[in-house]
This record gives sequence, structure tokens and C-alpha cells, in this order.
Amino acid sequence: MKLLSVPDLCCPFRDEISSLADDVDRHVVDWACHFNLPGDEDERARLTSTMVGRLAARTSPRACLTGLELLADWQMWLFLFDDKYSDESASGADLTRLSQLVTTFMLVLDNPDEMAFRSEPFSLALGDITDRLLAMASAPQAARFMTSVRGYFLAQFWEAGHRVNDQPAGLAEYAAMRRHSGAVPTCMALIDVAEGSELPGADFWRPDVRVLSDIAVNVTCWANDILSFRKEAERSVQVHSLPAVLAAERQLDPASALAAAAAMHDAEVRRYLRTEERVRPGAGAALAGYLDGLRSWMSGNYYWSLETGRYNVLAAPA
Repeated sequence: MKLLSVPDLCCPFRDEISSLADDVDRHVVDWACHFNLPGDEDERARLTSTMVGRLAARTSPRACLTGLELLADWQMWLFLFDDKYSDESASGADLTRLSQLVTTFMLVLDNPDEMAFRSEPFSLALGDITDRLLAMASAPQAARFMTSVRGYFLAQFWEAGHRVNDQPAGLAEYAAMRRHSGAVPTCMALIDVAEGSELPGADFWRPDVRVLSDIAVNVTCWANDILSFRKEAERSVQVHSLPAVLAAERQLDPASALAAAAAMHDAEVRRYLRTEERVRPGAGAALAGYLDGLRSWMSGNYYWSLETGRYNVLAAPA
């Protein structure tokens, strides 16, 4: 069987990482174990090799320790939810089960003072994240996060519907919905929170800033689709990613689909740079910091994807 090589991706942004990376990496595994999220020692070992703390440290290199821990714990929650209830589980095509789960989680998010809704490991862990976020963020910042989380949960139903029907999305539909299903907007909504600052709503919701944010999310999600493709093909019940969508829509073999996805990714990077040139010159300090955060997300996700044991990109034979 011919092994697929991972195409090179354009990443013209600085490779940065917080000096707190190792501390946060140890913290996040202990945090997950505190809430009994790993099923056994093998899963704990897999979480350790994933290096979720380094993902937070790369994507938010200027964040404070409490901000990095919050980001890492949320990212760990997302990875574990994805593995247990989405891509790698039959639950990913069970709309009834998914509805029950999302209802439980939304009750936690919408009722932070009601402890009765925190009844099992995932809802307890989500409640802990919510409590810490509300202690760090302003009401508008918390609302941005909650809005993006709702978009993420809605996209889980979209993915599940395609799994039930065993039919991939078309490219245009996939490009629009992947921004939500990847949960990256939930993390980008915390860029200023993690750094102990606040981007004014007038800047956050500016149309040109929203366009830049969407492009940065596309770059991050498409890079993930490409770099995780082999892992998804080996472990997922059904592969739902950009290369798979391109293969189905354009009748491409896997290698050609990966190459086409890489070309889309690189074109999106160039679009980001062109668009940012029109936004950054007039940006104040808070907006400039947010734009720096978008760049850190694109570069940090890329360089973390090369080192994490979750994908084993560099360890795999070409």
C-alpha cells in the first residue's frame, strides 16, 4: 500500500512559544485526570503525547499563566469530546445521543450557578472552565465565547447528519461549516482574555476584522485537516475533512486531494496577508494585539501539529 506524504504548507508567520509551555502541559493532563476524563492509563499516556499545553503556549504565546491554563483545559475538553463523542465513536452519528449531550452542556454554560447540572465528568469539567472564564472575562468577552460555543455545538449536528446519511458535504458548504465544527472561533474569542486585555466590541465586530478572523480560522482548520488526514483515516468512523470533501467532489485520489487542499490553504494564507495590510495600519493597540493573536493561531497550530503525538506528522514515513 502506498503511504501518503504530507504536503508542505505555507506558514510565513513567526514560530513563537510561551516559556510556560512545559508547566501548562503538565497542568492540563493533571486537570483532565482530576475530572476523570481519560478512560484509562493508555488514554492518559496518549493525552501526554498530544502536548495540549504546548498548543496553548504556541497559539497564545503572550498569555499569562492563568490564561494559558484556561485555554489548554478548554482545548483538552474539545479533543476529548471529539474523540469520545464525534469522529472516533459511533455516537458521532447518533443524533439522539448528541442532542442529550449538547443539552447537558448548554445547561451548564447558561446556568453557571446551578451545580445540579454538573453531573458527570464532561459537565463537571465544563463547569470548572465556565467558572474560571467568568472570573477572568468581562460580560461582553464571555458572551463572545458562549456564542462561538453554540456555533460549535450546532456544527456537531451538521457533521452528525452527514455521518447518518453517509454523504460528504459539498465544498462550499464544508468551507462555511468547518469554521464552526473545528471550534477555533471559541479559542480566538479568548485571545484578549488570555492576555489580560479586552478588544472593544466596536473593533471585534468590525466587518473587515470579522473577515480576517474567518480567514485565520480557515487557515487553521484546513491545515489541521491536511496534517491530521492520516490519523483521521486510521481512527475515525468516517473521515470528514477538506481532503475527503475534495476527493469526493472532484473525483481525486488521496494524494491529489491532499495537494489540492494544500493549494487552497496556501491561497488562504496569501488572502490573509493582503487583507491584513488594509486593517493593521489604522489599528489601535488592542486591535493590533488581536491581529497578532490571529497570526499566532495560524503559526502555533501549524508548528504544534508537526510535534504532537496526536498526528505523528514528522515521525511518519513519506
